[in-house]
Amino acid sequence: MRAKARAKARARVGGIVGVGGLVRVLMIAPVIAGPLGELPPIPDLGARKDVFDTTVQEQIHKALEQLRASPDSAEANGRLGMLLHAYQHYEFAEPLYVRARHLDPNSFAWAYYLGVIRVPLGIESEAAETLRLAVGLKPDYLPARMALAESLLRLGKLRESREIYRQILTDHPQSASAYAGLGRVSWEEGQAAEAIRNYAKACERFPEFGAAHYALGLAYRSLGDVKKSQEHLALFQRHSSKEPSLEDPLTDAIQALGSRVEYFLGEGFVLREQGQFKEAAAAFEEVLRIEPEHAVAHANLVPLYIALGEAVKVEQHYRAAVAIEAGMYKTHYNYGTYLARSGRAAEAIEVLRRALEVNPYHATSHSNLGYLLDQQGKSEEAEKHFLLAIQYEPNFQLPHFNMGRLLMARGKPEEAILHLQQTLTPENESVPLHVYTLALAHAQVGNLEKAREYALRARQKAVGPGQEPVTDAIEELLTFLDQVEKPDEQ
Repeated sequence: MRAKARAKARARVGGIVGVGGLVRVLMIAPVIAGPLGELPPIPDLGARKDVFDTTVQEQIHKALEQLRASPDSAEANGRLGMLLHAYQHYEFAEPLYVRARHLDPNSFAWAYYLGVIRVPLGIESEAAETLRLAVGLKPDYLPARMALAESLLRLGKLRESREIYRQILTDHPQSASAYAGLGRVSWEEGQAAEAIRNYAKACERFPEFGAAHYALGLAYRSLGDVKKSQEHLALFQRHSSKEPSLEDPLTDAIQALGSRVEYFLGEGFVLREQGQFKEAAAAFEEVLRIEPEHAVAHANLVPLYIALGEAVKVEQHYRAAVAIEAGMYKTHYNYGTYLARSGRAAEAIEVLRRALEVNPYHATSHSNLGYLLDQQGKSEEAEKHFLLAIQYEPNFQLPHFNMGRLLMARGKPEEAILHLQQTLTPENESVPLHVYTLALAHAQVGNLEKAREYALRARQKAVGPGQEPVTDAIEELLTFLDQVEKPDEQ
């Protein structure tokens, strides 16, 4: 009887309509930090003017006056900390970051800066603890994860460090720095052969990685391979100062405090990170008032004006940014995604192609381009981009989901199920849709028990505003399953 029901399901389930969308933003709830202890006093900077260069005394005096006027402001404490951090006065910056963290425990920026600054101060255990908190507040900020793994490695916590590096490589398989980190872990454990494998992968992904070549030279020497040792030590001599770049807007903001232009640039980075988009846009506009051809300021204004809904300014700053520096792939990506959401699919496709010309490894550009191509009936090209997105970011739910939908439309539900199973974690607002689509795929192959199981699970998760279309589709599928199964049960 069940076999007949499965056959019925396969014949009829193709008529049930799925629900989909272009880009689904994954929101991560903020971590609520626990008590941070007693608030340390504001450092007595007035009594230590001798340690400051005369060129920065005015900046520090101004920031200190703002802090004295608002001593309970996390931003005022953190801003003075950033200025002192920029000029490498870490011992004064550290208590100000502690104050900022105390006053705003959910701010990622203050936790990250505090963890980073504790490394040169030599308080490594506290650095690792604070960086762990920072990663909890913003798990997708790669520089914080890298800094935590490095801190744990220096503390000799090799197992924990290795696990973080491996997690990074799961999300970022092209990360030369993470492979180099694994190489250091293996070397510390006395596993020279394993260290060589990891350092070699680092050099494959970034051939001019001087430090990795140096480590490879030492590792090969330890195994008695003089030829390869000399080869990599020679490459180190040639590329000694080169290493993979790591996008870190918060560190850029610290480095940007050395001039008026750089000051406003840093202001913009921090305000953007704190979600103060209007104020961040004003800071970047101030950069452009001083230096109209500043490509980075134009580029950062594109996503800010998208968020603020100012279409004319989005266009203006995108055109200006790419005219100055055409190789800013994230600017192409931001603008292309904006065009797609605005219903300008043909233009969006061309702009996303430009993003991928600059950076062919950008998974989100591949994913969004694949979706748009699929919507235009170009399923074979869409499949290529979905698979590339998955290759470069294996845990990226959206291309797995869209690949699953594409395979279902081709009548290949068994293959679709393999992709749809990758969309169930982490939990987010799209998971009810993902679970429902997996239920639909099981119904297409005639596995009614699994279809009902996932449909009920989807109904349980589809609560809250915005889930009504998914809820309706789930109920339609459950009704359908009842109708298919009932005749055989009589």
